[in-house]
Amino acid sequence: MRLTAFSDVSLRIMILLAGAEDKKLSTQTIAQGVGTPYNHVAKSVAFLANHGWVVATRGRAGGVVLSEAGKNVTVGHILRQTEGDIPMVECESEHGDCPLNSSCRLRGYLSRAREAFFEVLDPITISSLPTQRQMGPVFVELGLGPLSQTKKLTQAS
Repeated sequence: MRLTAFSDVSLRIMILLAGAEDKKLSTQTIAQGVGTPYNHVAKSVAFLANHGWVVATRGRAGGVVLSEAGKNVTVGHILRQTEGDIPMVECESEHGDCPLNSSCRLRGYLSRAREAFFEVLDPITISSLPTQRQMGPVFVELGLGPLSQTKKLTQAS
């Protein structure tokens, strides 16, 4: 299974914010931190805020921070929202045009495989993902200071 670019960016944003703990980051800083163009990050931040996983405030003292719900949301849940019901193969779409479509058993197997993929990710919370080894260089590059200032990040496992 391949994730959409939107899902990838959304997960990167959530991991970066989880690593930043309660620091407000500008959308521009987030874009730099996740290596993604600003407009893609802005779209993902709006989506994440709409779901209540981040709090985004505008203005001079504004920024984006992970909400309590965002700290506890699972990767599986996020991907179910960002991926939606995107068909894995043409026959799954409502406009699919496969001559083998009649009584095809593959669709059922693919649907179960997609759900199994999400189920593996269901117990993994966003706040459990960032590590010092992962986030340290990013924080220094963004000018957010050394990672020793954050309290909860664990060593890489």
